[in-house]
Amino acid sequence: MGGITQRQRFLGTLLGDDTDRFPFFDLEPDEDTLRRWYQEGFPRQKSVSKHFNLEAHHSVGLMLRSYPFYQKAPGLLYDQSSFKRHYNPDQPSRYARGFVKKCERLHREGRVLYVDASGGGLLQMLGVGDWDSLLSACFALIKKPQVVEDLFKRTTNFYCDCLERVLSKVSIDYASFYEPIASNIAPVISPAMFERFAIPGYKKVIDLLKKYRVPLRILCTTGGDLTSLLPSLIDAGINGLWISNIRSAGMEYPKLRRQFGSGVALIGGIDSTALARDKAAVRKAVEETVPALLESGHYLPCLDDRPRSNVPFAHYRLYRHILEEIARKG
Repeated sequence: MGGITQRQRFLGTLLGDDTDRFPFFDLEPDEDTLRRWYQEGFPRQKSVSKHFNLEAHHSVGLMLRSYPFYQKAPGLLYDQSSFKRHYNPDQPSRYARGFVKKCERLHREGRVLYVDASGGGLLQMLGVGDWDSLLSACFALIKKPQVVEDLFKRTTNFYCDCLERVLSKVSIDYASFYEPIASNIAPVISPAMFERFAIPGYKKVIDLLKKYRVPLRILCTTGGDLTSLLPSLIDAGINGLWISNIRSAGMEYPKLRRQFGSGVALIGGIDSTALARDKAAVRKAVEETVPALLESGHYLPCLDDRPRSNVPFAHYRLYRHILEEIARKG
């Protein structure tokens, strides 16, 4: 298949259409990792993505989090007037400057474009940023359910307002949802409570994404066991999973594929901690996960985390070469 674009390869892989191979993709290593790799022979004049021919995902540049960004907003639950301060859809900093022209160019070039569609999940909607605000949110869920429902409705409407301003102007390949709400054992709230408070908002946002023909709605989450919440999320329209730290979370991809079938696309799933051990562990991590998932389809193999500074460059290089061998064999 000649002349295929990165976008066609990405969508073809995850939606189960014909493509030449799966995309070569990983999250970029952090600075500490790069410093180690430079000492171990990685060429300084190249990026990791160029060295290994990795493909990139490009954000449309929409910020849905409460303002100030990445700070707690404790007043949301107890001061209705604070909502407009934290969630103003007209705030220019929520939209990347020149995002329409940038996205049009990337689309012409066949690149993969995504948009954040959740602003950080249920707890972020409740203004959680530390232990005290988590306790306050849990109290409100039990003692002030109507206040919580009203806040979620207002926040969901804000999300849809911002998303409509973007989706009406540019074409998007996937929407990402974040739900950091679980420990390694279970979510901090029950599935019934999550379905009551969170799922109506998911459905409304996903209906908007479907209206604008966004083909993939991917739950991206880190380091927690969300298994008990997945059925309601999938019923609401989530059709892809991108789970980080799968070993600590107990959400290994072969198990998820058996439970939910190939109708739910998967990104990642390769245990990144294996790359910190030895070459045999690297091979095992790939071979026990990737071939079977590729056989069942709708799967993009990559690490379940960005490579950390305890990973030797030789082990990462071996891991990439093993994936290239699998891709060549088809």
